[in-house]
Order: sequence, then C-alpha cells, then structure tokens
Amino acid sequence: MSLDLLTERLGEAQASLLLAASPRELAQAISQEAGSPLLLADHPWLRQVAGSLPPALARQMQFAGETDTVAPTRVDTAVLVGLGAVPETGSVLVPGHTAASWRLSLCPRRLVVVIPASKAALTVAAALALTAQEPAALVSWLTGPSRTADIEKVLVLGAQGAAELTVIVYDPEHIVA
Repeated sequence: MSLDLLTERLGEAQASLLLAASPRELAQAISQEAGSPLLLADHPWLRQVAGSLPPALARQMQFAGETDTVAPTRVDTAVLVGLGAVPETGSVLVPGHTAASWRLSLCPRRLVVVIPASKAALTVAAALALTAQEPAALVSWLTGPSRTADIEKVLVLGAQGAAELTVIVYDPEHIVA
C-alpha cells in the first residue's frame, strides 16, 4: 500500500516510480530512463550494474566520486543513490556529502534516484530521524522535478534543477534463483 501511495504522490509531482528486484532489473530501469552523457554516483549498486548498460550509454558514462570538487554541468542524466522515500509527501531523500555531490541533483536534465526497498515507506518522523543520523553535510528532500512559476505565473520544469525525476525502488538483497 505504501508503494501505491508513493507512486500516486510522485505522479502528482510529475515524477515516476520504477521497481527493480535484481541488478539486471536495476540496469534495465536505468537504461530506460537515462540519456547520454550519463553520470553515476560512485556507489557499489551502480558499479555493479554499469557493465550491463547499453553500449550507447556506457560510452558516455562516468562515475562521480564523493570527493569530486566540481559537479559536471553538461550531463543529461545523473543517477544517485538516496536514503529513502516518504510516501506521504512523495519525497525522496538524497544525501549531499560534498558541495559537488549536492549539486549533482541540480545539474542534469534528468535525475534518477535509486532508493533501498527497505526505506521506501518512511514516515515523516522516521525520515527526520534517518536524516539526523546521516553524516552527510546536507540531505535534500526532493518532491518531483524542479519547478518555478516566477515568470508570468507559467509553470516551468527544470529551471533550477532536473526537469525529470524518476525514483527506482531497489531491493539489493533480492536473490535471483
């Protein structure tokens, strides 16, 4: 039921939700959503699936490390690993360990956030407790793509961040027989 609510809330915010129960499915979901050039956070889940991405994406793919000092600005898609999601608000929690990693959610046209299935149904209180324990300098709560209506009250997506947001709920503990 919580994933249904998360799907509904993300849809209201013009974002989408995909499920992945194995590394193969995670690679397929990323491939379905990603454009090139592609930037992947340097995370074990993403390192594991990078070799399974289509050659067209893999040729223009790079990893962004936690210690990078400058976030690339010419990136179509960034894939980050989030802490969890709050179905009640349709928000995903994205840690920013450095200024550059925080900016990764702002630079691309498309943002894909992979969250662990075990943290896909956090309450607001549980999410606040989780962020309080996070050693990252900043945890962003993203609710849909970036939007503004400052100019003539016309809604513009992507003016101050990603224009598209996809959340992938991933179960890294899933064992495929």
